[in-house]
Amino acid sequence: MKKLLAAFVVGAFAFGSLTAMAQDKTQSFILTPGEQARLKADRADAKAKWAAMTPEEKKATRKAANAKKRSELTTVEEMSMGDSDDAFNAKEGAAAAAASKAGPKPAKPTAEQTKQLERSSKGQ
Repeated sequence: MKKLLAAFVVGAFAFGSLTAMAQDKTQSFILTPGEQARLKADRADAKAKWAAMTPEEKKATRKAANAKKRSELTTVEEMSMGDSDDAFNAKEGAAAAAASKAGPKPAKPTAEQTKQLERSSKGQ
């Protein structure tokens, strides 16, 4: 009985400490009205600045943002995106798919082999 009580106390302590640790790491995403107003004002300023840009400036801004995003990619993400010179070729893909389907077909069992299988499955 004492072992059961000790196990219960240890389990309760572990569960309580996990929830306490989880509360420390979570962040509240509830914004105060002041924060909401500040974010809306920032967004409006950004929209006005974007509207005032020339097409060349917009293009340069997009290019810089893409370069920054590309530099922050992990190796797996970069490999999955592929290089521009490794573009997919539909004709080569169709040929590869047809070649993979044209493999050897399994041979059908003869009547004698079927009878042997039936006998072995019946236990004779």
